[in-house]
This record gives sequence, structure tokens and C-alpha cells, in this order.
Amino acid sequence: QVCYAQHPLSVGRPEIWRPGSLPPNSAKMGFEFPETPVIVSGGLGGPAVMFLVTPFRNGLTLGATNSAASAFQLYRSVFSGGLASGWTGGVYTAMAACPQFLCLGPAYHFYASFAGVAGGVLLTSATESAIVYGAETCNAQMAKNAKAPGTFAKVHPSFKPFGPGLGIHIFRNVIATAGLRMFCTPCTAVIEKFSGKSNGLTQLGGDFAGNVGAACLTAPVHQVYGYTVTTPELSTMPMAEKKERIVKFLKDQYLVTENGKARLSSVVPRDLLMRSMYVAVAYTMYSTLERSLVKMWKAQ
Repeated sequence: QVCYAQHPLSVGRPEIWRPGSLPPNSAKMGFEFPETPVIVSGGLGGPAVMFLVTPFRNGLTLGATNSAASAFQLYRSVFSGGLASGWTGGVYTAMAACPQFLCLGPAYHFYASFAGVAGGVLLTSATESAIVYGAETCNAQMAKNAKAPGTFAKVHPSFKPFGPGLGIHIFRNVIATAGLRMFCTPCTAVIEKFSGKSNGLTQLGGDFAGNVGAACLTAPVHQVYGYTVTTPELSTMPMAEKKERIVKFLKDQYLVTENGKARLSSVVPRDLLMRSMYVAVAYTMYSTLERSLVKMWKAQ
């Protein structure tokens, strides 16, 4: 049986319920406490998913300061200390994932009820950063120390919600949340139009396609965040010099000059691939888990 629910993206027409959205029978606008399967998927599924994708996240972090390595070489570096080393720091991000994924669901709808879709995306992203910034920054610096021991004598506390790169972190989350809330539905519609079908596979494909699009847009932003929090000397530089270093980092990462002409380097597809492997896989795994739990719960 197909369940329908209204939300700020589709006022006035029914829409198949999407994981992360308010559960069926919720109010059209405003905050409603999530049903049990949504709580379970956020409280348990979110942390599990974020822990599972730790190697993808660590590979991205190492790529922020190594433009010469391929995606395969970066993933090899992630596992250079053995299989378990790939999950270095993952427990901290997993601990923060429960409120993070609850934020992406009911909190978004609460914000959107009075601030609209764009306002909901912005406020949700800021709230998410307040929850996970400390853990992700701690994770990034631990991964950097694992690759280059001694870079940080003291890593960023996982519970500290502010520090270098916070604004970049929020901006990155705005794009990612927009992918989840704005991109997936039209992507699903396109897939359904071309396939002539509407089922779980087309919804899964639309979710993945929307998240891949957002992941590609967030790739350079995440690289700047990773560079900022894993380059300790940036914190002591004047703003103008810091800006120059970041611009130089982006040029070094993404541009190659040949015969006096600049072109995009091979790092661009590498970063897009690695960012997609992290963001799109994590969000699609979570949405699939949540969808399955809701279906199982309704069938009881």
C-alpha cells in the first residue's frame, strides 16, 4: 500500500512518502514527533551508516592535501595500517549521527513550516553543523595524524561545535541538504518518465541520482573544509593570507597549466567520485534502511 504525506515541497498534491520526511498521517505543515520506525532508523541506522562509510570519509580527508594521488591510492592509504585502520575516528562521527539524522527529518519540517523550503534547508544545515562539526573535525585531524604523525599535538575536541572552517562546513551542509530535499524528487520523476515505471527501484535510483548531484556540488567545498581543518598554520594567518592560501589550494587541486593555458586537472573527477561514494552512498543507504523499517512496521 502506498502511503502519502504532504510536505512543503508538494503542498496541494499527494506524494509518495520519502525517508527522512515526516511519516504518513502527519500534519500538512509544522512539527510532528516522528513515529517509531523513523526514530529507530535515525537513532540506530544513522550511526551505523556513518560508521560504515568512514573509509570513504577518511579518503576524502587525505585527498584534501594530496592532489597527486588517485582515488585508489588514497583508499590504499586509508587501509595502510590494516583493515581496521580504515575506520579510524569513525566512532566519533557515528556517535553524532543519531541527532544528525533526526535533524535531517523532523527538524527540517519544523523549520520549513515557518521559514519555507529554503529557510528550512538553511536552518537544518546550521543545526546539523552544530551537532557534527566537532566530531567530523576530530575525525579529519585523526586521519591526518594517522597519515602524518605529529601534525596535531592535540586534535579538535569532538564535542566542541565551533572552530576553524565552521562557515564552510555549514555551506557544505546546505548544498547536501538541498540535494536530499530538493533534488531527489525531480530525479525520481525523470527516471520514472524514461522507464515508464514507478516502484522502489525508481525511487532508489532517484534518491541516489539526487544525492550524487549534491555530492558533486559539495566536493570542492568539502575539500576546502578538509584543507582548513587539517592545515594547522592557517589558524594563525591573517584573513587575507588565509584566503590566498585557500585559493591557491583550489587552483593546485583543480587546475593544470599547459602551454600557458589552464585546464581542469584529473583531480576533479577523482574528487567527484570520492565525494559521491561518501555522501550519496551514506544518504541512499540511510533512506533505504528507513524505507524498509517503515514498510516492515506498517505490515505488522
